[in-house]
Amino acid sequence: MAIVIEEEKRRINWFAIGVIILIIATIIIATYYLFFAPVPFIEKVAPSRLQSLQELSRIRLEPETIINSSNFQILRQYVNPIEIGPVGKNNPFVK
Repeated sequence: MAIVIEEEKRRINWFAIGVIILIIATIIIATYYLFFAPVPFIEKVAPSRLQSLQELSRIRLEPETIINSSNFQILRQYVNPIEIGPVGKNNPFVK
């Protein structure tokens, strides 16, 4: 009578292998984006509104023209001017 001894086949833990592959892939992708990916230049990142700001910076304001215009002279002031009263308290250390 022969005794047959078989070794148990090791079961492959697919979950552990999947987790390891996922971790390695994450490290590779992070390394690529941190060190090797092309850096976007400021021209690509800057919004298109920047051009409108440049146009606004070219405007020269002349207050005399505005104050002397007939449309500005027609305007009325609906609020009473602020009266400036005494500021602060009297000095308590002076006799």
